[in-house]
Amino acid sequence: MTDLHQQIADLEADIDALSDVAERCRKSMIVAKVAIVGGFLVFGATLFGMIWSDPVALLVGIAATLVGIVFYGSSRSTREQIAGKIKLCEARRAEMIDGMSLRAMEPH
Repeated sequence: MTDLHQQIADLEADIDALSDVAERCRKSMIVAKVAIVGGFLVFGATLFGMIWSDPVALLVGIAATLVGIVFYGSSRSTREQIAGKIKLCEARRAEMIDGMSLRAMEPH
């Protein structure tokens, strides 16, 4: 019985660790969105002459937008994979708990 308890505890630790990674992915997605918007604004402002027209500023705007898009997609994909792993661990944990011979305690 102790082995089963340890397996459940290990699964819970795995779920917590995966949840932390998923949260970091979510934060990375926010940073990526900021990079996309910032890059697009720099690109647009340079293109329409709102800021000094410099090829470097134009390239920085384009690069920031593209890097943000790639980073967002990568973080989102990783987060979806982690969510799937979390669901599998939670299902395994539920099966283990259901398989235990637990008795209901009667109130005194």
